[in-house]
Amino acid sequence: MENENVQNNKKKISFKSVVSKYGYYIALAILILLLALAIVLTSLNGKNDVEEVQPTNAEVITFASPVVNVNVLKGYSDTELQYNKTLNVWELHRGVDFAADIGTDVFACYDGKVTKITNNLLNGTVIEIDHGNGLKTCYGSLDSVASVNVGDIVKKGDIIGKASNTATSEVSETGEVHFEVWKDGALVDPASYLDISTTK
Repeated sequence: MENENVQNNKKKISFKSVVSKYGYYIALAILILLLALAIVLTSLNGKNDVEEVQPTNAEVITFASPVVNVNVLKGYSDTELQYNKTLNVWELHRGVDFAADIGTDVFACYDGKVTKITNNLLNGTVIEIDHGNGLKTCYGSLDSVASVNVGDIVKKGDIIGKASNTATSEVSETGEVHFEVWKDGALVDPASYLDISTTK
Protein backbone atom coordinates (compact mmCIF):
# COMPACT_ATOMS: atom_id res chain seq x y z
CA MET A 1 0.00 0.00 0.00
CA GLU A 2 2.83 2.33 0.88
CA ASN A 3 4.50 1.49 -2.41
CA GLU A 4 1.33 2.46 -4.30
CA ASN A 5 1.17 5.84 -2.53
CA VAL A 6 4.82 6.49 -3.30
CA GLN A 7 4.27 5.64 -6.96
CA ASN A 8 1.14 7.84 -7.18
CA ASN A 9 3.05 10.70 -5.57
CA LYS A 10 5.86 10.21 -8.07
CA LYS A 11 3.31 10.35 -10.91
CA LYS A 12 1.77 13.51 -9.47
CA ILE A 13 5.15 15.03 -8.96
CA SER A 14 6.33 14.10 -12.43
CA PHE A 15 3.15 15.50 -14.06
CA LYS A 16 3.41 18.68 -11.97
CA SER A 17 7.06 19.03 -12.81
CA VAL A 18 6.38 18.52 -16.52
CA VAL A 19 3.59 21.11 -16.48
CA SER A 20 5.68 23.59 -14.53
CA LYS A 21 8.71 23.00 -16.70
CA TYR A 22 6.97 22.79 -20.15
CA GLY A 23 3.60 24.43 -19.47
CA TYR A 24 4.42 27.45 -21.59
CA TYR A 25 5.29 25.27 -24.61
CA ILE A 26 2.24 23.06 -24.18
CA ALA A 27 -0.05 26.09 -24.01
CA LEU A 28 1.65 27.59 -27.07
CA ALA A 29 1.23 24.33 -29.04
CA ILE A 30 -2.48 24.15 -28.15
CA LEU A 31 -2.93 27.79 -29.16
CA ILE A 32 -1.22 27.17 -32.53
CA LEU A 33 -3.42 24.11 -33.18
CA LEU A 34 -6.58 26.09 -32.39
CA LEU A 35 -5.45 28.95 -34.62
CA ALA A 36 -4.69 26.55 -37.50
CA LEU A 37 -8.10 24.89 -37.07
CA ALA A 38 -9.82 28.30 -37.14
CA ILE A 39 -7.99 29.24 -40.37
CA VAL A 40 -8.96 25.96 -42.07
CA LEU A 41 -12.63 26.31 -41.06
CA THR A 42 -12.76 29.94 -42.22
CA SER A 43 -11.17 28.99 -45.52
CA LEU A 44 -13.70 26.20 -46.12
CA ASN A 45 -16.66 28.47 -45.32
CA GLY A 46 -15.30 31.19 -47.59
CA LYS A 47 -15.14 28.79 -50.55
CA ASN A 48 -18.83 28.04 -50.26
CA ASP A 49 -19.76 31.73 -50.29
CA VAL A 50 -17.73 32.67 -53.37
CA GLU A 51 -19.07 31.83 -56.81
CA GLU A 52 -16.35 30.36 -58.96
CA VAL A 53 -16.15 31.91 -62.42
CA GLN A 54 -14.89 29.50 -65.03
CA PRO A 55 -12.72 31.15 -67.66
CA THR A 56 -13.89 30.66 -71.23
CA ASN A 57 -11.71 30.59 -74.28
CA ALA A 58 -14.69 30.74 -76.60
CA GLU A 59 -14.14 33.34 -79.26
CA VAL A 60 -17.13 34.88 -80.99
CA ILE A 61 -16.60 34.26 -84.69
CA THR A 62 -18.27 36.26 -87.43
CA PHE A 63 -17.64 35.17 -90.99
CA ALA A 64 -17.25 37.44 -93.97
CA SER A 65 -19.50 36.57 -96.89
CA PRO A 66 -17.89 34.22 -99.42
CA VAL A 67 -19.19 36.43 -102.26
CA VAL A 68 -19.79 40.14 -102.82
CA ASN A 69 -23.31 41.47 -103.40
CA VAL A 70 -24.90 38.84 -101.18
CA ASN A 71 -28.04 37.32 -102.65
CA VAL A 72 -29.25 34.08 -101.06
CA LEU A 73 -30.84 31.80 -103.66
CA LYS A 74 -31.55 28.93 -101.31
CA GLY A 75 -31.21 28.95 -97.53
CA TYR A 76 -30.24 26.31 -95.02
CA SER A 77 -32.87 23.80 -93.94
CA ASP A 78 -32.45 20.63 -91.92
CA THR A 79 -36.19 20.20 -91.25
CA GLU A 80 -38.13 21.47 -94.30
CA LEU A 81 -37.75 20.01 -97.77
CA GLN A 82 -36.73 22.33 -100.62
CA TYR A 83 -37.24 21.69 -104.31
CA ASN A 84 -34.20 20.89 -106.48
CA LYS A 85 -35.05 21.78 -110.10
CA THR A 86 -32.13 19.87 -111.59
CA LEU A 87 -32.81 16.56 -109.85
CA ASN A 88 -36.60 17.13 -109.73
CA VAL A 89 -36.72 16.13 -106.05
CA TRP A 90 -37.62 17.64 -102.70
CA GLU A 91 -34.68 17.47 -100.31
CA LEU A 92 -33.12 18.99 -97.21
CA HIS A 93 -30.66 21.75 -98.05
CA ARG A 94 -27.93 21.82 -95.41
CA GLY A 95 -26.01 24.75 -96.81
CA VAL A 96 -26.60 28.15 -98.38
CA ASP A 97 -26.57 28.90 -102.10
CA PHE A 98 -25.34 32.39 -102.96
CA ALA A 99 -26.01 33.89 -106.39
CA ALA A 100 -22.72 34.36 -108.22
CA ASP A 101 -21.95 34.84 -111.90
CA ILE A 102 -19.44 32.42 -113.40
CA GLY A 103 -15.95 33.80 -112.80
CA THR A 104 -16.94 35.79 -109.70
CA ASP A 105 -14.32 35.74 -106.92
CA VAL A 106 -15.03 33.51 -103.92
CA PHE A 107 -13.47 34.50 -100.59
CA ALA A 108 -12.36 32.69 -97.45
CA CYS A 109 -14.92 33.65 -94.84
CA TYR A 110 -12.43 33.35 -91.97
CA ASP A 111 -8.77 32.61 -91.22
CA GLY A 112 -7.80 28.97 -91.62
CA LYS A 113 -5.96 26.26 -93.50
CA VAL A 114 -7.03 24.67 -96.79
CA THR A 115 -7.44 20.99 -95.94
CA LYS A 116 -9.17 19.57 -99.05
CA ILE A 117 -9.86 20.39 -102.66
CA THR A 118 -12.13 17.80 -104.24
CA ASN A 119 -14.03 17.47 -107.47
CA ASN A 120 -17.08 15.29 -107.88
CA LEU A 121 -19.98 15.13 -110.30
CA LEU A 122 -22.72 16.32 -107.93
CA ASN A 123 -20.94 19.11 -106.02
CA GLY A 124 -18.32 20.17 -108.55
CA THR A 125 -15.07 21.56 -107.20
CA VAL A 126 -15.23 21.95 -103.41
CA ILE A 127 -12.67 23.71 -101.21
CA GLU A 128 -12.61 22.89 -97.50
CA ILE A 129 -11.01 25.26 -94.96
CA ASP A 130 -10.32 24.25 -91.36
CA HIS A 131 -10.69 27.19 -88.95
CA GLY A 132 -9.68 25.25 -85.82
CA ASN A 133 -11.74 24.21 -82.77
CA GLY A 134 -13.82 21.79 -84.85
CA LEU A 135 -15.01 24.51 -87.26
CA LYS A 136 -14.78 24.01 -91.04
CA THR A 137 -16.30 25.66 -94.10
CA CYS A 138 -16.86 24.22 -97.59
CA TYR A 139 -17.30 26.18 -100.80
CA GLY A 140 -18.87 24.23 -103.68
CA SER A 141 -19.57 24.61 -107.40
CA LEU A 142 -16.26 26.40 -107.93
CA ASP A 143 -14.07 26.51 -111.01
CA SER A 144 -11.81 23.46 -111.29
CA VAL A 145 -8.74 25.72 -111.14
CA ALA A 146 -8.56 26.87 -107.51
CA SER A 147 -6.64 29.95 -106.37
CA VAL A 148 -5.26 27.99 -103.38
CA ASN A 149 -3.63 24.64 -102.71
CA VAL A 150 -4.09 22.08 -99.95
CA GLY A 151 -1.99 23.20 -96.97
CA ASP A 152 -2.23 26.93 -97.75
CA ILE A 153 -2.94 29.27 -94.84
CA VAL A 154 -5.65 31.78 -95.75
CA LYS A 155 -6.93 34.92 -94.11
CA LYS A 156 -10.49 36.18 -93.93
CA GLY A 157 -11.25 37.80 -97.30
CA ASP A 158 -8.53 36.03 -99.33
CA ILE A 159 -9.62 34.87 -102.79
CA ILE A 160 -9.75 31.06 -102.83
CA GLY A 161 -11.39 30.43 -106.21
CA LYS A 162 -13.97 31.45 -108.80
CA ALA A 163 -17.67 30.69 -109.02
CA SER A 164 -18.62 28.20 -111.71
CA ASN A 165 -21.35 25.74 -112.65
CA THR A 166 -19.39 22.56 -111.92
CA ALA A 167 -22.05 21.19 -109.52
CA THR A 168 -24.30 19.09 -111.74
CA SER A 169 -26.73 18.56 -108.85
CA GLU A 170 -27.91 22.16 -109.28
CA VAL A 171 -27.00 22.98 -112.88
CA SER A 172 -30.58 24.14 -113.61
CA GLU A 173 -30.23 26.87 -110.99
CA THR A 174 -28.70 30.23 -111.86
CA GLY A 175 -24.97 30.74 -111.16
CA GLU A 176 -24.19 30.07 -107.51
CA VAL A 177 -21.72 29.15 -104.80
CA HIS A 178 -22.82 26.44 -102.38
CA PHE A 179 -21.57 27.22 -98.84
CA GLU A 180 -21.54 24.86 -95.84
CA VAL A 181 -20.44 25.21 -92.22
CA TRP A 182 -19.37 22.17 -90.20
CA LYS A 183 -18.97 22.21 -86.41
CA ASP A 184 -17.53 19.16 -84.65
CA GLY A 185 -18.30 16.95 -87.65
CA ALA A 186 -21.92 18.06 -88.13
CA LEU A 187 -23.48 20.49 -90.60
CA VAL A 188 -24.85 23.64 -88.94
CA ASP A 189 -26.77 26.68 -90.14
CA PRO A 190 -24.30 29.24 -91.55
CA ALA A 191 -26.56 31.97 -90.12
CA SER A 192 -24.90 31.21 -86.77
CA TYR A 193 -21.71 32.73 -88.18
CA LEU A 194 -22.81 34.96 -91.08
CA ASP A 195 -24.54 38.27 -90.54
CA ILE A 196 -27.18 37.62 -93.21
CA SER A 197 -30.57 35.98 -93.46
CA THR A 198 -30.21 32.48 -94.88
CA THR A 199 -33.90 31.67 -95.22
CA LYS A 200 -35.26 31.99 -98.72
